[in-house]
Amino acid sequence: MSNEEKDKESENKEEKKIYKTKDQILDESFKEAELLKTGKSETKVPQIISKRPFIKVGILIVIIALIGLIIINYIPFMYLNYETDSSSIIEFISYEDFRFDQIEHEEIYSLFESTCYDCSENSDSYVGLTYNDFIDTPKFTIYIFYIMIFTGSLFTFFILVDSRKNFSENKITIVHSIFTAFIILTGIIILILNIKFLDANLLQHLNKPFIQALGFNRFQMLFFMPYFLILISAILFIIGLILMRLNLNKAENKYNCDISGNENIHYKFGSKI
Repeated sequence: MSNEEKDKESENKEEKKIYKTKDQILDESFKEAELLKTGKSETKVPQIISKRPFIKVGILIVIIALIGLIIINYIPFMYLNYETDSSSIIEFISYEDFRFDQIEHEEIYSLFESTCYDCSENSDSYVGLTYNDFIDTPKFTIYIFYIMIFTGSLFTFFILVDSRKNFSENKITIVHSIFTAFIILTGIIILILNIKFLDANLLQHLNKPFIQALGFNRFQMLFFMPYFLILISAILFIIGLILMRLNLNKAENKYNCDISGNENIHYKFGSKI
């Protein structure tokens, strides 16, 4: 093939490309005009799928429960600073001291004895607390922390299984709602069990003359472990409220999605807490 023939062939190819390009442009312009007439758009709406992240709130609940157990077993229950006619005592008393009856100074027991002779051991004393309060309250709180560890681990296991099985939205919502209610209820129970130790500080001032009649010339009582437990109850309550708000936001988004009829948007529960 001569050079002239090659040049002609290449020119023919270029002309075909140009004509082809013009045809494509005309075809696209025609389609756009038709779409404008009908009011429809060819633009595809991307499908929005939010990934369900690994929710760490179950692990957080387990950690909080472990911290609570450490506080009960290693933080002093209370601080006593008092003075009698024979001695002046400063002492830190732990839960183990009450549990195994290892309090050295006998006059401390008189602070928590019943104010009446024919009443039970749980009757109110001058500080609003009895000896049993220092034993039973931490014991029941320990049981609650064990339940928290079990429930938090179970919830974490559910999240791990859900990442593989991809449960339905209704099942996920039910489990999250139950777990949220458990967190709030747990915080309330811990608060109710330990709120009495806040009241004891007020009662010791109101009943100061009666306490002095027991032989205490000067008396000061502060609590440590119950205050930390009350703080934990507040943290649990706040976490529960945050989870409740997230569940409500998810339900609202799902409701708006159903109303709009947009089936391309899938809302899944997500939180990095």
